Amino acid sequence: MNPALVVIVLTLFAVPVLAAADSKLTVSAYEIKNRISAPAAVWDYAAVDARARRLYIGRVGGVMAVDLDSLQVTPVLVASRLVHAVLPLGESGLVASTNGMANSVSLFEGKTGTLIATIPAEQHPDALILEPKSGLLVAANRESDDLTLIDVDKRASVGSIVLGGKPEFLTADGQGLVYNNISDRNEIAVVDIAAREVVRRITLSQCHGPTGLAFDERDALLISVCENGVVKFINAKTYTDAATFRGGKGSDAVIFDSARSLAFIPSADDGMLTVFAVRSVSDITVQQKLPTKVGTRTGALDATTGTLYLPTAEVRPPEKPGAWPSAVPGTFIVLVIGLK
Repeated sequence: MNPALVVIVLTLFAVPVLAAADSKLTVSAYEIKNRISAPAAVWDYAAVDARARRLYIGRVGGVMAVDLDSLQVTPVLVASRLVHAVLPLGESGLVASTNGMANSVSLFEGKTGTLIATIPAEQHPDALILEPKSGLLVAANRESDDLTLIDVDKRASVGSIVLGGKPEFLTADGQGLVYNNISDRNEIAVVDIAAREVVRRITLSQCHGPTGLAFDERDALLISVCENGVVKFINAKTYTDAATFRGGKGSDAVIFDSARSLAFIPSADDGMLTVFAVRSVSDITVQQKLPTKVGTRTGALDATTGTLYLPTAEVRPPEKPGAWPSAVPGTFIVLVIGLK
């Protein structure tokens, strides 16, 4: 995550690049179903463990956890000066998290928060995924412009890959390729994990500062959102544009629901959640624009229920350039988004 994105400037930026985008809006299907209050903190990425019925949020101070049945909040399950990403690791019950200030990745028990291992990474690890074919954790290091590869069983780093630019979010195709938004080059780096190298670079036209990224495996589509509000759908087979839209600025996530073929993009500046229906590579439309809250820029999906969880708060601008902003006390909530 780029800390500058947290500074909320209220703008409205919703002019479509594709003429068909807003003309195919359908009746709203999603709504805010609930609001979960928690102690204030600056936050980053979120993740849902559908098996354990837990929501995790990386925040200043550590990992926050929410029991999705009781809605009980554990403000600090695992302490850290700054956690960016939190990633449940399946049936093992383990969870991984990136410690941006400590230059490390933690492995802990999701239920108890018991720390299992702390694995060194490079400079300021941010986004984190599990690459399915190799079984390796892949951490994107913002300040050293590279990836750290981690063997979970060995509890150790087993390699790194130079990216040649500042990485933002990343995703995987399940066949050994990792796609990584490179924010200062306005491109997606295609990384072969087995070969330990970048094998292709995809230019994101009209995009400035790509942040959130997701992969639609059925349609072989990459979905990237940019600081300037551009949303790109890229054909991962041909590396060509499938569709381009404009939405609100200040998004830091693309949340893809593969079971329902929907992509959700929260934008912080206008407080709007844009819902895209992805029917095929050639049939992508805006299904809904749901007002959320200014400042809402990340979120997580419960893949089983289709429910979205979007952390947000009122924030104060940073006291000086490059510093983190602060959340206004008493305003941090998690918006629960579901079907009407």
